[in-house]
Amino acid sequence: MKAQTLRRSSLAFTALLSVGTIGACTGRIGVLTGSATGGGGSNGPSTGSAAGSGSGSGSGAGGSSGGTTDGGPTTATGAGGTSAVPIATTGATPPESAGTLVMRRLTYREYDHMLADLLGDATAPAEGGNAWSPDAPNAVGYVAPSSVADLQVNLYNETADTVVETAIAAVVAGKTPGKLTIPCKAPTTTAAETTCATQFITSFGLEAYRRPVAAAEQADLLTLFSKVRGLGLSFNESIGAMVKGMIQSPNFLYHWEIGPTPPVVGSDGLAPLTSWQLASRLASTIWETMPDDTLLQAAQAGQLTTPAQVSTQVTRMLADTRASSGLYDFHEQWLFNFGSQGRDLSQPLVKSSPLFTAAVAQGVQTEFTDFISSVYTGDGTLQTLFTAPYSFVNHDLGVIYGVTGPATGFAKVALDATKRGGIFTQTAFLATLASDGADNPIYRGLSIYLKVLCGNIGSPPAVVPPVNFIANGTTRQSYEAHGMSACAAGCHNLFDPPGFSFENYDGIGAFRTTDANLPVDSTGNFVTPANATITFQNALDLSKQLAQSGEAQTCIDRQWTRYILGRPETMAESGSMSIAYQKAAATAGFSIRDLLTTLVQSKAFMYRQPSPGESL
Repeated sequence: MKAQTLRRSSLAFTALLSVGTIGACTGRIGVLTGSATGGGGSNGPSTGSAAGSGSGSGSGAGGSSGGTTDGGPTTATGAGGTSAVPIATTGATPPESAGTLVMRRLTYREYDHMLADLLGDATAPAEGGNAWSPDAPNAVGYVAPSSVADLQVNLYNETADTVVETAIAAVVAGKTPGKLTIPCKAPTTTAAETTCATQFITSFGLEAYRRPVAAAEQADLLTLFSKVRGLGLSFNESIGAMVKGMIQSPNFLYHWEIGPTPPVVGSDGLAPLTSWQLASRLASTIWETMPDDTLLQAAQAGQLTTPAQVSTQVTRMLADTRASSGLYDFHEQWLFNFGSQGRDLSQPLVKSSPLFTAAVAQGVQTEFTDFISSVYTGDGTLQTLFTAPYSFVNHDLGVIYGVTGPATGFAKVALDATKRGGIFTQTAFLATLASDGADNPIYRGLSIYLKVLCGNIGSPPAVVPPVNFIANGTTRQSYEAHGMSACAAGCHNLFDPPGFSFENYDGIGAFRTTDANLPVDSTGNFVTPANATITFQNALDLSKQLAQSGEAQTCIDRQWTRYILGRPETMAESGSMSIAYQKAAATAGFSIRDLLTTLVQSKAFMYRQPSPGESL
């Protein structure tokens, strides 16, 4: 999605967060209650929209001080005492189950990546220089689209023409664009052409549909081939026509890769995902693209049916450089997708500071991606993600950090541990959640309260007072005065304080000790969504406490679950989330790598509850 400019003046607060998110003028918290019941369509994908897409409101947030039962496990429940889906942080875990499978269209990132893998296209048509209008995040802040609008139909059609014709031209020139290979050269008879086209449908269709092509689908594609061939298109052009049809088909654009053998519902009422579905779900979650040959071969051999088999693939996939894509996408949406001000780091920020050069703006995404990847390939812990005193910088980013960056490219550098530690003190977080010329405690605090601690806040008042900036005053003084107004206090008292911990960092993320020639005050305290009190000296102190907080740990469990499933968690996922939490907690520093690995081999990931009215 395209970046949006954040302005210091007049804080368009109602535009920052969607309805149902910001606290009302009076009252402390308007808690969001309820959970999702969304399900997948009963007959697979349909053109134009996804049959039976998910519905329901977001479930409550996680917390570290949830209720306990005498002699039973400790559980983390929702923010502010809501009836959120519990996570058993110690002791016996609830039985594992699974919810319904939400019908999902490919995200634009998946679409671009798959076109690159299939056809060698490097233009990123959906998210590149002429990015399409972004899909909105769902109720829990993640992009999980379920329909196709008329404009998108046109875009898919235009894109198919361009990328396929380019790929066919490459084949004619003797190249192999992506997976596009034609299994014969210049067949001389109609029968030979049909045989070759059939072979092509089988091999290329397996890649495009992420499962074997059904007989009826093959017949339809052969009919298309014969029709355009009869209209005068060349053999290669006719092959291209089939490819255009494939990549505009719901079988390509939607996730529903059941395969030739439908699942059988077990005695527990759950249907196992087929090996083809699991291969695609793993590739989509970890790589944001289609399965590679190894995954497809495992699916063909029925070797994705047990948690151990899935675990083997996940270990391999996380070690692959392609994992940086999925890891980037989750962490970016987790920290930056709240309301209409969701940010895409691939769209460079624009800042007036001379230090925020084009190289900085373009390098923020690389820094963010490389740091996250280093965490998951390193010790894999939340502690490292939140506190590690290093980053990956180019020359101009090094200037902002006060270190010597490489003359070209990026390099891992140690940062001053008294000033920097973890993802919240890096440029991507600090500069993105800021205004042009100054820091913005509201944006930074909201990310901590809503996304890192899974807090909820109620609906906004009809009129939101602007921030009146105090002449010769600090940023904090102006925001504190705003937060003390009668209408703003009800919600700003929740998330402004954690935002003040970042006052040592200006609007581009540069470290400072003064603001407006006055000493910076980065101290404070706030009440968390689970009613714990955190007192901090600065951002480093807050980050360390968050890394050790059961509330933040259960929250990232929820956030990964929401991202993977494309919907809010339900009671059906309680067991799987509890097992994943306890697996992560068994490692000092809380292993988010083990958390992810456990979630994607859980029953919540590998099974589904049939949707109402669905016949298998």
